Amino acid sequence: MNALSPLERKLASAAQTSLLDVRDLHTHFLTDTGTVKAVNGVSFQIGRGERVAIVGESGSGKSAMAMSLLRLLAYPGKVVSGQINLDGRDLNQMSERQLNQIRGGEVGTIFQDPMSSLDPVMKISNQMVPPIMRHLRISREKALAEAISWLDRVGIPDAARRIDGYPFEMSGGMRQRVMIAMALSCKPQLVIADEPTTALDVTIQAQIVELLRELTEETGTAMIFITHDLGLVARFAHKVGVMYAGKLVEFGPVKDIFAHPSHPYTQSLLDTIPPVDQPERRRLAQIPGFPPDMKVPVVGCAFKERCAAAHKQCFETAPKLSSRGPGHTAACWRPEGLGTARHLNAELVPSMVSNTEDPVVVEIFNLHKHFVGRSVLPWRVPPTVRAVNGISLSIRKGETLGVVGESGCGKSTVARLLLGLDPATSGDIYVEGMAQMVFQDPASSFNPKMKLSDIIGEPLVVTGWGTRAERGDRIRELLTQVGLDEGYMQRYPSQLSGGQRQRVAIARALALKPSVVVADEPTSALDVSVRAQIINLMVDLKHQLRVSFVFISHDLLTVSYISDRIAVMYLGEVVEYGLTDEVFRNPTHPYTQALIAAVPIPDPVAEEARTKKPLSGELPSPLNLPLGCAFASRCPKATDYCRAEKPALRALSPTRDTACHYAN
Repeated sequence: MNALSPLERKLASAAQTSLLDVRDLHTHFLTDTGTVKAVNGVSFQIGRGERVAIVGESGSGKSAMAMSLLRLLAYPGKVVSGQINLDGRDLNQMSERQLNQIRGGEVGTIFQDPMSSLDPVMKISNQMVPPIMRHLRISREKALAEAISWLDRVGIPDAARRIDGYPFEMSGGMRQRVMIAMALSCKPQLVIADEPTTALDVTIQAQIVELLRELTEETGTAMIFITHDLGLVARFAHKVGVMYAGKLVEFGPVKDIFAHPSHPYTQSLLDTIPPVDQPERRRLAQIPGFPPDMKVPVVGCAFKERCAAAHKQCFETAPKLSSRGPGHTAACWRPEGLGTARHLNAELVPSMVSNTEDPVVVEIFNLHKHFVGRSVLPWRVPPTVRAVNGISLSIRKGETLGVVGESGCGKSTVARLLLGLDPATSGDIYVEGMAQMVFQDPASSFNPKMKLSDIIGEPLVVTGWGTRAERGDRIRELLTQVGLDEGYMQRYPSQLSGGQRQRVAIARALALKPSVVVADEPTSALDVSVRAQIINLMVDLKHQLRVSFVFISHDLLTVSYISDRIAVMYLGEVVEYGLTDEVFRNPTHPYTQALIAAVPIPDPVAEEARTKKPLSGELPSPLNLPLGCAFASRCPKATDYCRAEKPALRALSPTRDTACHYAN
């Protein structure tokens, strides 16, 4: 057995005197249609200074469990039984007044969306200073100095001035930094972070995770980190708990669980992640079925209906957590979990490289899109946002082009221009055939009062395609293509899961047999298990129908798996363009290198070996573009020449273009 590192020995020693000890926690939501047992007997311990990640699909009980610890559940949620011992005191027995002394003071919270937690009409100072005064019992002057100090520590530039600003004057990443500063400013023993990086770009996400790691190690604060991103777990956590159907099904050291997962659900979650570097692409693992209805009593193992290795005992008796090694427990009757059934369906997918003899279906030449604002004063020139600033791309039949970059780089604007939803300021777009769209949130693009047959068939009706009977046959054919049967025709959007809604959105996009489908963040709102289903579906459709895709995403692992070519965008420009495998294995532009370095790898050992620091700074304003290279202000290799002369996108090889003076 490997010797423990100094940090691991320190954590092991601290864990012997647990800071938080949760015992048999039960949380119910009392609804008109029944009692939802969201948390159903959870027990775990956290030592001082430990970072524990809790993972699982939506509805597994992660957030309900986390909010139960401080009784922050909204009605009709209620902690019905269990102990929540913080430093020897049972929080579940405290009054609301006593809990208010704990909340913010001894336990801090960081929420997913800082804009819903920060008051938009209150200055940052008015939201930070009073809690510091109350919990640390210091004067306003000292509390203000403490608040400024924390804003400076989390990387807010010019903190003394920005503390008197408002949340809406900050970017998403800066607002999240303010939330972190608020959570840590009262020097808590424990911080609960509920999906704190979900809405952030990969570069900002890496900054926030690194910041949380440094601050918790510096202050000795323990943390519960709720997430569905297993890559972040590998990068950040000491221990991980996997939740399913309101229970912990596996818990233990992060390295042990990633190297030797024991529960079939944990194994399945890990297998749904697109691989970082795989010579031959194989289909992503899919978890069949859906989580159980928590209003109905579960007999036996809750995962049995979705488990390829389930046997008779699984249907009769629920397994309890049992030892799989030092500190590692799992609730499964089979010590090996899925065993040989784990990789049964990992067949190879066809080659992702398109044929250069295939016809070009999309051609974009020197595309520009400027948005002209309104001037407050009539004699001033109105501000102009240069959202797209001279892009040229082509897409061949049956090819998937991945478009990546941070928020504000122009990805979605390119999609709207390609679909004709916005007129271009200048440049040309040629599309052979028709382009259709798949949106990030299909529910917002569906009429909730229309049946699925009408939603899918709407493009056919609008264009006068076929007879009524022919349209019905086409709708059934489309449902079959996306893995749904004709019984779904009479359902409404509210009767579908997130993955099913996205399948219907893809079916509608394919209704008129387009040559290209533009998919704008189609998997970002989905659980990892559902995401794998949609990715596999899009790969299948591409090869079966020879349809081209433009896949827009900030999830670089997904883009690297699904795309033939990749275009990296920065501030309205393409800075690198080429075959996906080449770009990911040998990025030539410093921005591409920073993006790939920021991608969390689902391997704790590989993450520990990483030495690169996250990309610092934020995008320059598109209202005032730099004279030279737009990336120069954030590039560690930038010279005076870079800041003065704008690099053109030039060919480094027949399959690679890069806009960098020093790329080779």
